[in-house]
Amino acid sequence: MLLAAVGLCSSALAEPPAAARAPKPCVDVRAEASFASVGYDHLVHLTNGCKKPMACTVKTDVNPDAAQVELEPAEAKTVVTWRGSPAREFKPDVTCKPL
Repeated sequence: MLLAAVGLCSSALAEPPAAARAPKPCVDVRAEASFASVGYDHLVHLTNGCKKPMACTVKTDVNPDAAQVELEPAEAKTVVTWRGSPAREFKPDVTCKPL
């Protein structure tokens, strides 16, 4: 009986976690704070590496107002989320789904 329980435990541990099996996102996201004359412009660069058109929602920890962006396959766009910010660092929050 003990051997059967050990076999069950070892097979459960051999299973990769769900996050490891999830597909890698195909929309590349890159954040940039570019200095302008009155502060930093917060830019979120998106590149669609998907085979389908994608609809993305872009917001940041500095600006929670969402911008909607549509990307065709292999298309790249830049979203300006804030102009003249005193913050030189920000974190983008981007979610995308197929159109």
